[in-house]
Amino acid sequence: MAHAYKVKIAARLRPPIYGEINDDGVQVVHNDDDISFISVPNPRDASQIFKFPLTSCYDPLANQQDIFENDVRPMIDVVYSGVTVTVFAYGVTSSGKTHTMQGTKSDPGIIPRAVEALFEKQSGLQRYHASLAVSYMEIYKDEVYDLLVARDNAPKLPVRENDSGQVFVANLTSLPVESLAERAMKSRSVASTNLNRASSRSHAILTVNVTLTDPVENKTLSGKLNLVDLAGSENNKMTGNDPSRMAESAAINKSLSVLGQVVHAINQGASRIPYRNSKLTRLLQDALGGSSVGLLICNLAPGVKFRQDTLNTLNFAVRTKNIENKPVVNERDNRPIPKPHFAAIQPSGPKLAAAVLPVASSSSSGSSRPSLVPSYPVPTRPNSTNGSRVPRPSMANFGGSSSLGPRLSQVMAPPPPPRATYALTDKEIDERIARAVEAEVARRLEERERERDREEDARRAAEAEERAKEMEKQKQKEQQRDLSCGQEQTLHSSDDLESELKKRLEELEQKMFVKQALARKFPCIR
Repeated sequence: MAHAYKVKIAARLRPPIYGEINDDGVQVVHNDDDISFISVPNPRDASQIFKFPLTSCYDPLANQQDIFENDVRPMIDVVYSGVTVTVFAYGVTSSGKTHTMQGTKSDPGIIPRAVEALFEKQSGLQRYHASLAVSYMEIYKDEVYDLLVARDNAPKLPVRENDSGQVFVANLTSLPVESLAERAMKSRSVASTNLNRASSRSHAILTVNVTLTDPVENKTLSGKLNLVDLAGSENNKMTGNDPSRMAESAAINKSLSVLGQVVHAINQGASRIPYRNSKLTRLLQDALGGSSVGLLICNLAPGVKFRQDTLNTLNFAVRTKNIENKPVVNERDNRPIPKPHFAAIQPSGPKLAAAVLPVASSSSSGSSRPSLVPSYPVPTRPNSTNGSRVPRPSMANFGGSSSLGPRLSQVMAPPPPPRATYALTDKEIDERIARAVEAEVARRLEERERERDREEDARRAAEAEERAKEMEKQKQKEQQRDLSCGQEQTLHSSDDLESELKKRLEELEQKMFVKQALARKFPCIR
């Protein structure tokens, strides 16, 4: 059974910006008992102070190296153990998320330092052959784009799920690690607003895939490091956005709202988690209640106008730290599997082993927090300058012999023994084949009989319809014939009556003529 590990939370308060109204209301407090928290006054009632105890809290004097060494470097060992690690920065716009993740050339952030640490770890391996590959994407208006290709030609990429239930982006470019971060950042969507002159208009996700091959045991470990720079939530009443910027802001706020809904649903134990309501939560699914190790860095702005946003960010952090993940070791056995007989019962596929990670104690920025795995001396690179953590431009060969040493023994559970197949005799196999053939023949005969019956019923229905049409035509002809006969009889009757009347009139006139003639001839006869 996989062990549960809660998402780690770190909060960083940036220094005030020139011209920003700051009342020093947001404070980072470090106690003597190594418990640190963020205190924020209620914007509606200044006498009420909210306190948020978190795993790590950094004041404005903390530098990039403090955050990386205390919270991110321990994750590098976890990645080389075949586990997925996700680090994402969250906060309101202009709170310093991109600075924390990217940094500058003189003061690099988490991404360049993490890549440098991955190379340092690779150079110290002996038993394993290690290779590193990187992909960089952005989520712009809830559509995924590849930052390693020209933006003019970048198509929308679909988000899919493989047979193991792992979410991935189809057709995403994955290249050997070189100086790709700076190249990709030039393709990211950035625009100026009233709150931030270089506001990120999209969520950026850098993924470094670490593949470790053991030639002795013929096995492969696949670790992954996801470094996520989320776009900041925005209040359009303060940003002065035009319609185009407002459409981007609406997409950003919607995806962050879905992120909050996912965290709330997980904490409530809901039967349905709305991961699919946004591409962002779909890709962060593994870090929120999934099978990876998660670290959330909350960036806070000290300005008075951001006070409510600061409270919202810290409330989100409190809800997120209750989420439990169950990390697993992504291990693949490369040994060829013997092909079983086609009639034999197939064994079920191997399951991923649960990752066993030591529990790290809470600490503040004043003292380093213990690593998630036992500490070992990090081998230094040849020709490297002390204190510099800027990644080298390129490496000729990213794969090399390496050894994970005793650290892998803590996170790699032995693979389960293969299930034995049930052997069948030749007689049983022949009987099974005969029964299968008989069943198939019977099924086909029955299907053919049903098809013949359907054709016969269709033929009979067609004949009945044809006979009905013929009878209808015959009936119409008879009605027409009867009508014409009736008209003829009526005509004949009229002619006969007229002839009869004429004949009687003639007879009457003849009698009157005779009577008048007799009266004139014999006047006495009257």
